[in-house]
Amino acid sequence: MDGAFTAGTVFGDFEIRGRLGAGGMGEVFRAFDHRHGGEVALKVLSAHLAGDRVTVERFRREARAAFELRDPHVVPVHGYGEIDGRLYLSMRLIDGEDLARLLARRAPLPAARAAGIVRQAAHALDAAHAAGLVHRDVKPANLLVVEARDDFTYLVDFGIARVVGPEPTAPTALTATGATVGTLGYLAPERLRSSDAAVDGRADVYSLTCVLFEMLTGRQPFPGTDPAAVLSAHLVTPPPRVTALRPDLAPGWDEVVARGMAKDPGDRPATAGALAAQVQALVEAAPVAPPPTRPEVPPPTLRDDDRDPWIVPGEPDGPPGRDAPPRHGRRVLATVIGAATLVAAVLVAAVWVVVPRGGAEPPVVVPSFETPEPVADPGPLQPAGTTSAPVVPAGDGDLGLDRPVSRLGCSGQDVVVVGAAVDPARYVEDVTMHLDRHPGSDYLLSLRSCSSFRPRTPDGNLIYAVYLGPFPSRDRACTALRAAGGDSYIQPLGAAPRTPGDDVC
Repeated sequence: MDGAFTAGTVFGDFEIRGRLGAGGMGEVFRAFDHRHGGEVALKVLSAHLAGDRVTVERFRREARAAFELRDPHVVPVHGYGEIDGRLYLSMRLIDGEDLARLLARRAPLPAARAAGIVRQAAHALDAAHAAGLVHRDVKPANLLVVEARDDFTYLVDFGIARVVGPEPTAPTALTATGATVGTLGYLAPERLRSSDAAVDGRADVYSLTCVLFEMLTGRQPFPGTDPAAVLSAHLVTPPPRVTALRPDLAPGWDEVVARGMAKDPGDRPATAGALAAQVQALVEAAPVAPPPTRPEVPPPTLRDDDRDPWIVPGEPDGPPGRDAPPRHGRRVLATVIGAATLVAAVLVAAVWVVVPRGGAEPPVVVPSFETPEPVADPGPLQPAGTTSAPVVPAGDGDLGLDRPVSRLGCSGQDVVVVGAAVDPARYVEDVTMHLDRHPGSDYLLSLRSCSSFRPRTPDGNLIYAVYLGPFPSRDRACTALRAAGGDSYIQPLGAAPRTPGDDVC
């Protein structure tokens, strides 16, 4: 490894036949096992990490956990050990690709296909949980999909798995005291609030639900390039609605995602299998049409390339279009009172990152902290380009942005209006600006929504409103109002139109 292993290199009983790729802890090779016969995937710890106690322990943990699990959806491990001071893991060579690469090419997936992948991943997770293991890093890069076998799916990379409950032989194991390891886009909120000993398999259920959302919509639940904003969203922001991006799906999908991503673990399905059963029931109850085409410009997300190549890659590394570069000068804002400041300070002061080979995003270690009050779910953070030409809205008022236009009824709930667009020549530009300034916001055409919104200006121009919510309580709305700042105001849906300065908090 590190350039030392080439085709023909002999490593104990293994003969290297080619390099499959690199991950956070080492490299993976196609190798021939002369003792048992046949080709294997051989993962070897990088030489420069051999003296790193934490990394060595993580590698051994992964080997033990994977070797002891016997489930059809966990990649079979033939053996592990140490040769010439180098730790290795020998496993079955799988001809397929990880789900992250598949989604880069094919997202969004049909609901039935997503349900099948969730079912198999849940099977593996339930086996791990029954053995007392919490995976702690469920994400698309750690799910291998073999399309030639009807999407047969494997769960891989138990490198940061942890035994449920206290671990006397390694009380802090792979984390600093009070810290958490995981990939941010799929991190359960209790992982940030609690000690590892208090986290159980329901954290994996949360992460698997995040993966489900991404399969159905083509984006992470809380996309963004700012770790502080992403962490805040996992802690306090309500789960996003699948149907906002997939109107072809039934509202039941929103309910399943909301339960699976509930902030309180007690409100989630008790097992991964229970989540999978709910998903399958939706598929069987209401077959849906093929999914919409993938947006040309996906919302920016934190990179999720920290994957170990346990398989024969079906696509080249780094497929184009998976991670759009963030726009110059653009920054995701954490719309949470106190939470944004706290998370940002935590990240600056205490986050440490081990950068794997190839510049991929590593697991991030973040100290635990308490939970602030929730606010609205963030929508896509990269709207379509702007224009200075007048825009004639479609029948429902959709402006062709990355996020579809919303339509609110007079439900009696509160929304926080954060901006408006009243100039037909600037509808797209102004709505985009407000969406960009207020992560989690949506937009509507007042004429097509509740009469609580003024439909036109005195000059007769249609009005677009950009808003956060709706919120289940006035307290939640007031929290979001204070976070939004500026000329934002609360508009009860069903009440007379209000204006900036109206104090209802």
